[in-house]
Amino acid sequence: MHITRLKSQQPVTPYAPSWDAPLGFAQWDQKDKIDTIRNFLIGKEEEVLKLPWQGQGRTGLDEDKVTTRYGRYHVFDFADECPELKDLLEFIRFQWAEFIFQDKTQPYHLHFTCWYNILRKGDKIDTHRHCAGESTYLSANMHLDDYKDSSTVYEHMEMAVSLPNVKGGLTFFPGYVEHFVPVYEGEEPRVSLAMDIYLYMPPYFGCLEHLEHRTFIDPEKFFKKPDLKKEHDSDNNTEYFKL
Repeated sequence: MHITRLKSQQPVTPYAPSWDAPLGFAQWDQKDKIDTIRNFLIGKEEEVLKLPWQGQGRTGLDEDKVTTRYGRYHVFDFADECPELKDLLEFIRFQWAEFIFQDKTQPYHLHFTCWYNILRKGDKIDTHRHCAGESTYLSANMHLDDYKDSSTVYEHMEMAVSLPNVKGGLTFFPGYVEHFVPVYEGEEPRVSLAMDIYLYMPPYFGCLEHLEHRTFIDPEKFFKKPDLKKEHDSDNNTEYFKL
């Protein structure tokens, strides 16, 4: 897990803004499983598009995109059909633990929603954010192939960082951080996951009941796992989690 920050300089007046938005990046190396998940989700596209339209969430995407059904389905509810999703979720949970450990924030009992995006040549995702209310926590994106013609740009308070869309690349970011995807020029469908992790019910109207309390992590159970160990990196004088 590598963390970069969109961080302000020290204010020199009482009215100068101050911010510190961490972005955490990790990469899942199970390429065959990623391919299986990607192909499964592409095959699921027609079925998901039959669900009621939820909204475009300032993405600028039309109703023919699975993105606009966010909150109407949960990607990890498909794990019975695609068991590799269970392994992916375990990776995401582990990286979340690594992220909050490095960022020195406390764990909570958390819920989450997860949807996916399919962009084709000429598509783009407009600048948007997932949540900016008082209970904002973390959001995440993950890409299911190497998209050399695509990146995701994260912006906050006139600062920005552009991250390439690499296969298995997972990015955590505070839900208030705005982000966008420039026009995609690749020939193959660009498939990515998006998720919101939260303390309370999802901030989406019309969510199905079974989505409202989908557990992401129970820290009391997770941090007692026998295969989860804390190790020390003497070169950097930091500790990290290791399975």
